[in-house]
Amino acid sequence: MPLPAIATDIVLLGAGAAHLEVLRRFARRPQSGARLALVTPEPETPYAGRLPALIRGDCTMSEACIDLAPLAVAAGARLILAEAIGIDLAGRMLELACRPPMPFDLLSVDLGGESAMPDLGDAGIPASPAGRFLARLPALEAALPDGARVAIIGGGRAGTELALALARRCRGRLRLILVSETPELLTAAPSLSRRAVRAALVDAGVELASAVLAGALIEGRLALSDGSFLPADAVLWAGGTRAPAFLAESGLACDAAGRVLVDAAQRSISHPCVFAAGDCAAQPHDHWAGRILTANLRRAARGRKLGCLLHGWRPQRFAPAMLDLGAGRAVAWSNGLAVAGDAVGRGKDWLDRRRMRAYAPRVAAPRPAPLHAAARVGAATPAAMPAALPRMAAPDALVGLGTPDHMAVLTPPVGQALVQSITCLRACLDDPFVFGQIAAAHALSEQYAMGARPWTALAVATVPAGSRMSAELGDMLAGAAEVLGADGCTLVGGHRAEAAEASLGLAVNGLAEPSRLLRKTGLRAGNALLLTKPLGSGLVLAGHARGAARAAWLYAATGSMRTSNAAASRILRAHGASACTAVNGSGLAGHLGEMLGASRTAAVVWWDAVPVLPGVLELLAPGGSGRCGGKNLPVLAGAGADGHTSLLAGPETSGGLLAGVPPTRAEACLAALLAMGLQAAIVGVVEAAEQGAPMIRVEH
Repeated sequence: MPLPAIATDIVLLGAGAAHLEVLRRFARRPQSGARLALVTPEPETPYAGRLPALIRGDCTMSEACIDLAPLAVAAGARLILAEAIGIDLAGRMLELACRPPMPFDLLSVDLGGESAMPDLGDAGIPASPAGRFLARLPALEAALPDGARVAIIGGGRAGTELALALARRCRGRLRLILVSETPELLTAAPSLSRRAVRAALVDAGVELASAVLAGALIEGRLALSDGSFLPADAVLWAGGTRAPAFLAESGLACDAAGRVLVDAAQRSISHPCVFAAGDCAAQPHDHWAGRILTANLRRAARGRKLGCLLHGWRPQRFAPAMLDLGAGRAVAWSNGLAVAGDAVGRGKDWLDRRRMRAYAPRVAAPRPAPLHAAARVGAATPAAMPAALPRMAAPDALVGLGTPDHMAVLTPPVGQALVQSITCLRACLDDPFVFGQIAAAHALSEQYAMGARPWTALAVATVPAGSRMSAELGDMLAGAAEVLGADGCTLVGGHRAEAAEASLGLAVNGLAEPSRLLRKTGLRAGNALLLTKPLGSGLVLAGHARGAARAAWLYAATGSMRTSNAAASRILRAHGASACTAVNGSGLAGHLGEMLGASRTAAVVWWDAVPVLPGVLELLAPGGSGRCGGKNLPVLAGAGADGHTSLLAGPETSGGLLAGVPPTRAEACLAALLAMGLQAAIVGVVEAAEQGAPMIRVEH
């Protein structure tokens, strides 16, 4: 029976407030026949209401940011961490940096705006996007001497809150000047709000320059529209914003600021397949944009007529607004009425926390149980690779990729041993390109563990049936080809099939000098055990599948899994490693147990020295979701508490190399690994085996 095709691919570009609302509502009520994907360069997005507290230092980054990974899992959406650089509207493809384009049926744009600032050189820093500004703020603060003058451009809410927050952060060390193009700050707010804001600025020591436009910064002097100059060591631009240039360049109808012109349904007036909200849209709705966008994306996916208004929506003279004054105070206004004080500050804090909790689902969306592989495979197709896959030719390939023969014919170099390995991974991520990279690094590890040089590879890929099958297969193989090519391994052919879930298998041929092969039988008593990557990839992936892993943990884990073991293998062999294995499906305990059994030795593992990925200890903590059993428990002794068993015996995906190195060369080997940027460590020592004693003993 053919598997059902995916009806509509909805791509959400950007993690703005409207898209967060779309994800929240899809998590509450999924829609069959539609598949969501969130494309954003950062794993977390700052919540606007908490930015002043974060700048002041009153809260941590995790307390001020919305974690996108659990929200995406709950909504059944793919999380694609990538930067968009263009849109092909004719082909309905979203162009991404450093990876293949992404197809879509419906595209919704809700990117953060970019500060519309002139060229101020290194002294000018845009306040938008907020994530980039926050990343640059500590370096700016450290570079400015005491008494330096900092101009903040923009008399609206963003500039005012930024000035007040920086004043509390710097505590008088810097002179802050707020430059406003209007005579009054917050011209759209009631008079009581303006008076409260002005009083807060005076109390904070922020100077005001009103009714002037800022221009160029020349030799420490900021030109103003009235002909005067303002001394400034740095300029923070919190004025107007503009949309990314590629929106207008794609052919979308946009206004002068590059924002997409939309109708009352949040849909582009020039291209019906595109929607927009937030800073990237010239929109009629603001407070209700997320709800309207969600409803119309659902309707568009079903081919139904779009709606313009929601039940209960009424236009307001002034949209509800709140502004953080610092010191626990805030001001709020709506429809010409305003209130200010400590009680408003407490109310704003409660409301911000409540809104953030709404985007932190407690229960992950259930995932269907995978079918047995024999029942999954559908109609097989020839081994033709997608057109998007880079064509690579092996110098010794008589027949290979791009030929009509559907097979590879190779001529091995004379005198070299042919090392063959095969691996297969089911999709551990919803991002096919990143999964392809991980699968390739995972497959190459077996070659590096034996000291071989990867030469060629054949792929067997399965993807779910549907209209995007070719594109997803192309992304998967392009990711694999990128990692393989970087290590000098050529993808010479493959085969594909339809299945209920994606998977990628790679048969790798490597070359090695027979006398220099590393075997599992080479461990000797006294050898130091070196591990070249931190543990916990399997635990993080399992946590992500349940919506329990933070996006930052997933980002760190995928970075580790995509890292090749090529450099580690070279360093280990250069320092006399006598045995080596790749830490993958059987975990550290399982693979170490294989080496010890083959070498007739035992080992001590030092728990405190074992490197772990970010978030793993939190998943293993009491109440966490990272505990698991394992077939490798009998070889362990002393690892029964605090989740040690789950970490040491749990499976890894594209883990590091574990090698035995002579004790006299272990420290130099570790230093060389660390110098290459690897998170390596000496995790134990090999001992002589004793009758009846456990093979692996864990010491704390």
